[in-house]
Amino acid sequence: MAGNREDFPKEEVEVHASMKIVRKECGQTSNGSDRQFAIASKQPDTMRIDIRVEDKAKPTGSSCSSMEERFKSVMINPEDSKRSQLFESKWPRIPKVPQMLRGSKDFKKRFEPRVFSVGPYHHHKPQLKPAEMLKRQLTKHFIQDSGQGIEVLYKKIEREIPDLRNCYKNSAIKKYSNEDLAWMMLVDGCSLLHYIHCFTTGGEMKDCPPNKDQNAVFIQQDLFLLENQLPFRVLELLLESRFKEDERMKLIENFIRQMTGLPVRKPDKKPEKKEEKPSHLLDLLRRRLLGDKRGNKREDGKGWNSFRNVNELKAAGITFKPNNSGSLRDISFNSYLFHGVLKLPEIIIDDSSKSRFLNLIAYEMSSEVPIDSEVTSYICFLDSLIDYPEDVKELRRRGVLRNFLGSDEEVATLFNEITTDLVLDFDAYEGVKHQIQRHYNNRVSTWMTEGLHNHFGSPWTFLAFVGALLALFLSAVQTWCTVFPPGT
Repeated sequence: MAGNREDFPKEEVEVHASMKIVRKECGQTSNGSDRQFAIASKQPDTMRIDIRVEDKAKPTGSSCSSMEERFKSVMINPEDSKRSQLFESKWPRIPKVPQMLRGSKDFKKRFEPRVFSVGPYHHHKPQLKPAEMLKRQLTKHFIQDSGQGIEVLYKKIEREIPDLRNCYKNSAIKKYSNEDLAWMMLVDGCSLLHYIHCFTTGGEMKDCPPNKDQNAVFIQQDLFLLENQLPFRVLELLLESRFKEDERMKLIENFIRQMTGLPVRKPDKKPEKKEEKPSHLLDLLRRRLLGDKRGNKREDGKGWNSFRNVNELKAAGITFKPNNSGSLRDISFNSYLFHGVLKLPEIIIDDSSKSRFLNLIAYEMSSEVPIDSEVTSYICFLDSLIDYPEDVKELRRRGVLRNFLGSDEEVATLFNEITTDLVLDFDAYEGVKHQIQRHYNNRVSTWMTEGLHNHFGSPWTFLAFVGALLALFLSAVQTWCTVFPPGT
């Protein structure tokens, strides 16, 4: 009797199916389907207990549909799937740190803001609330200097908030309305830009946070965390309200350069193609570290590299020099008769380097970002050269590495810790590695270098050698004159 419920006498009923016991007050009806049957009930004037037997089997059509989806999930091109997810957002997405890196012991110290939250990922954290007052003050002065009302700037962001919302993971922003998110971006964007202006002008502006303040150092680190970014479109909307067109990117570029110590590069007179707009500050930092130079050309001759570190290469007659471009892509090697020269980009190591490198690695590891792991490859290559403090000392002596962290041992430990659990790209810098290995395998150059190092390691031994040669020459001349006197 499908679809109906009947009252039966109170008796034991054997049921060979899955059962649910539902307690209902008098007068309630059963919401069961035609697969549900009433088995027992109590008196209708008080309470009734319905035991409903449910058929667990799914409809055939639903099963077929489910299997089709499974087939498609396997056969679809992964790259096409990734592109379709990326194109859901008008602006590039801002990912979270991949799960692989979230288990590190100092995750909060390296990946989460300590003072200055930007965007929705860490906005709610109580330890970041004290900086909200500073952000309001910086926002106030940015708006006053722009000459536009706060309502005008807010409306600019609000008009694009549906697209800007898609830049973040939905699970992190679903609790914020469009109005709340637009307001958050307005305050964070204005305060961030005013802080950058303060930093690049030496703090000669009203209401600039003092550069000697400990919090100012942490703010600088916080602005380059992966999960602490604003879409660059927000910065563009705010910059155009205050600065001239030729001043907007110059402000950001100067900030990046001063933060990293990168050399000032002259822009190409005729660039090959117009550069795409950055996704956020961390993305712009990555682009400037990599520079315009393309990666090394690949060569035949793949194989295992037997050289280990700087001192082993030094023993093989290889010296190190900084390149002029400052680009992490610009690594080259030249082999001469008995010695070689490995040119590396100059790098500054300080207290913020580890956090910055780890966040760049996390950015490149994210499946939501279609970029190559070029910064990761550079860090792994440098780590392959640095095993001991003596390796750091040699790079520092040659002007390749500038150590503002502390001891050389701390720098060696930093690189060894950063590359823990990273998967190496063996094709990165393949041409350079092959050239170094070929020179390293040349035993004549190794013997010559060892001989020069062992016997002429100091200028005094070299002067002694020259003196011995001179004495030997004069002795030979004297002997000649004795055997063959002049005039005979």
